[in-house]
Amino acid sequence: MSNSIKDNTRTTNIVVIGGSYGGIACINALQQKIPKDSNVTITLIESRDARYHCIASYRALVQKDFVKNTWIPYTNLFPKDSPHKVVRGHVQHILHDHVLLEEAAGNPQRVDFNFLVIATGSMIPAPAKFRVRSSTEGIKLMDKTREDVEQSSKIVVVGGGACGVELAGEIKYAHPTKSVTLIHDMPHLVDYPNFPQSFKDEAKRYLEKQGVEVVLNERVEIDGLSRENSVQKADRTVKFKGSDRTIQSDLQFFSIGIQVDTSILSTLCPAESETKDSFDVETILVPRTRAIRVRPTLQLDHDAFPHIFAIGDISNADPVPTCMAAIAAGETCARNLIKLIHKLPGDDKHGYHCRSRDALEDYVPIRAQMVLAMNPTGGVSHLPIVGTWFGSAAAYLVKSGDLFTGRFWREMNMARP
Repeated sequence: MSNSIKDNTRTTNIVVIGGSYGGIACINALQQKIPKDSNVTITLIESRDARYHCIASYRALVQKDFVKNTWIPYTNLFPKDSPHKVVRGHVQHILHDHVLLEEAAGNPQRVDFNFLVIATGSMIPAPAKFRVRSSTEGIKLMDKTREDVEQSSKIVVVGGGACGVELAGEIKYAHPTKSVTLIHDMPHLVDYPNFPQSFKDEAKRYLEKQGVEVVLNERVEIDGLSRENSVQKADRTVKFKGSDRTIQSDLQFFSIGIQVDTSILSTLCPAESETKDSFDVETILVPRTRAIRVRPTLQLDHDAFPHIFAIGDISNADPVPTCMAAIAAGETCARNLIKLIHKLPGDDKHGYHCRSRDALEDYVPIRAQMVLAMNPTGGVSHLPIVGTWFGSAAAYLVKSGDLFTGRFWREMNMARP
């Protein structure tokens, strides 16, 4: 296979949009299979100057020295002598064979591709992810939010998914004298499909043992608190909608759900003139979530785009989007790209020949698994091989200790600070 790639006389341009878990997994898997002297180039387009390791965000919130672990430079992603490159910019539009991005100067830049991987991820309410374009800005916002936590005594977290559970746990462990209340509108915490009841029950028990007050089956509406404004430092009375109960709070977090942005697909259309006018981008988007519909091979679910892939949170490939699922999808995507490059004929006018699914690999979503790191000493885990682990030691061994920071710094060919 490598010889076929090496012998191909046409330059093949692979563009990856998004340098986080899925995108980097895809790029690293490609680099392992593509010979250095081949005619294949990889371009990563990323709007930020460094990769944000969001898994470690809540630890960085309560430990000032930990924040430096959350931003990993792209400096060593590619070897110095390779043809591959990182382009910093924000993609505005995706077309059939190129993308347009807006640079700082305001002039659109065109980047052509033969194959495109959309790995733009999702937005999670801060402090899990901040809407920033630089590591400096991200660290500044995290430091400000940490100060808000330190200056507060009655903290409310709205949302009992994985993010809310970890956020409440980390704050309570770091500040045991502060009141931390987790409010969730469902009967169980982390109530995701395919996860056992024992996992959900243990998450609640673990938090309550730490001293977090868990309130289930209750809704609250806090003026101004939303996905876009997810941290509020304000003294207020929080009223429960399902009862007459109220609690006092001086800091509130909104920690509900993820959101994807697929607006960059608005200009996408087939190359063939006979289908261009009839194409509706809505046909490849999931109405409720706006995620991109993909085929089992992770290609867009439309015959006109066999050369475009979507992986990670931005796609509908996984019932429960996680970082580990994005990594698995990135690796599958890379293997399929290698197979498609292997099939490239020299006279293909489009630079690719991938109408057929023959020999391409179907992505198999990873089985339901999750490790909730609720503090540096442990948490609760559910892993496919061993089931639900109640002990703190299990979660510590898998994730809680360093939150995979060592692994992902090595993945970026960087020494952890």
